[in-house]
Formats: sequence, C-alpha cells, structure tokens
Amino acid sequence: MTIDLALAPSLTRVQAADLLVQGFDEPAGWRSVQAARREVERILTEGFARAIIDSDGLVGWIGGLPEYSGRVWELHPIVVRRRSRRRGYGRHLVNAFEREAIERGALTITLGTDDNTGMTSLSGANLFEDTLGHLAKLRDLGRGHPFLFYRRLGFVVTGVMPDANGPGRPDIYMSKPVRPAAAGRESREQT
Repeated sequence: MTIDLALAPSLTRVQAADLLVQGFDEPAGWRSVQAARREVERILTEGFARAIIDSDGLVGWIGGLPEYSGRVWELHPIVVRRRSRRRGYGRHLVNAFEREAIERGALTITLGTDDNTGMTSLSGANLFEDTLGHLAKLRDLGRGHPFLFYRRLGFVVTGVMPDANGPGRPDIYMSKPVRPAAAGRESREQT
C-alpha cells in the first residue's frame, strides 16, 4: 500500500530515517540516524514523500523537493529495503512521485545519482575536459549503477557535477519531462 509519509505514524517516519542509513551505505550516505531524521523532516516540510508499507513495515519511500517555483521537482531520495529490491517497488515509488509532482505543477522531474564507487565510465575521468564527450559515452562498468534504472523509466542524462563526492566521483544529473503531451504541443505552437 502506498501512503503519504507526512500522514504516517511517527514510527514509520523513524523507519524511513533508518532506511536512509541502511540503504545509502556505499560508501557514505546518512552516517547517523539523527542526520537521516533531519533529512526526512526537511523533505516533509519543504516537499512531499510517498512510502510503501507491507505487513513487515516500511518497504521503501521516495521524496520530492520543489525547484524553479515548482516547475521542476527533484526526486530525493528514493530507497527500498535491501531484501525487497528488484521486485518493482522502485518503479512503483517513481510512478507515485511523478503523479504527485504533476499534481503540484511539475513540468520536469530531475535527480542526481552519484558515482561514489567507480560504477560508471565517468568515475575517475577528467570531466572538466570534453564533458559532453564523456556524457555521450557514459556506460555502466558491470555493477548495475542506478542510472540504468532511471534510464529504463524514461530519464535522460542532462549533466554532471565533476568531483561532487571527491576527486573522480561525480554526480550524474538526469531529468524527465512530465507535462501532459497536449500542453507541450500548445506551448510550442505559441512560440
């Protein structure tokens, strides 16, 4: 069942923070439960979050933060408990995120997916030289970097922040349009 995390019992929000600590440990995400709890509260205060609950508790959750006066929504974060991964929960959460972002006026959704552990061809590359060439040749190095998941859901690479996580450890930016097709045609016809 998908729920609004803001309306969930406080225990579920504690589980959401715990899941951040457990789910982002390679090599570093939220290093303490206190930092993760602050992040959950920030997302609930500034944006929104949706969660999936089953009989064992929290399966996973996704957050959204507004940018550009709400025309763009950042997907931040998404996490699914380890034993429930690769079962469609991530896709379900992204779909719930997209629906909510559209209801809030989004035209674009965006995200950053870090390469902290050498999982892509961008790791270790000098991204200050021939940036677009590196992006055009982006590939997974066989360990299943999350950018592949997002690509399957229709996201495209829209940029990179070199050394965002230290030397040779970039953040890969991905985005996706979510405006209705008719609205997109109308705005093109007006120009």
